[in-house]
Amino acid sequence: MARPRWRCIPIVLGLALLLAGCGISSVTIELPTFGQGDVDGIWLWKLSATSGQYERSCRITLSNSKSTPQGETVTYLEDCVNGHPGLKMQAFIQRNPGDLMTATIQLYYFRWEDETGSYKASAYNAAGESPLSSTTITL
Repeated sequence: MARPRWRCIPIVLGLALLLAGCGISSVTIELPTFGQGDVDGIWLWKLSATSGQYERSCRITLSNSKSTPQGETVTYLEDCVNGHPGLKMQAFIQRNPGDLMTATIQLYYFRWEDETGSYKASAYNAAGESPLSSTTITL
């Protein structure tokens, strides 16, 4: 049986972005209150070489989760402050078997800057925003 051609689109898109100077990184985020519907999105914060402080770099808006034959998914829109248009993508959700309110999501982050950097994350909803994550990642 032949595979549907639409499955090739992410590969072609990824190759085109790499050739255009975009770095693609995988970011795994655990969200303790995701199952309660308390997370509207995530902010990625990049450490500024100038100020030495973490500054907002990319807002990732999450849709409501949905069940598919392949598993539970969430659509997300990456809207970064670098002037590039937002990218709409989909990620699989893994629920913590001991706490179904906690979900782990693996997102792909498209970094348009030439150099890598240190990042932290925060989650947000209509009521406000969480503190920055204690974990630092390099993207």
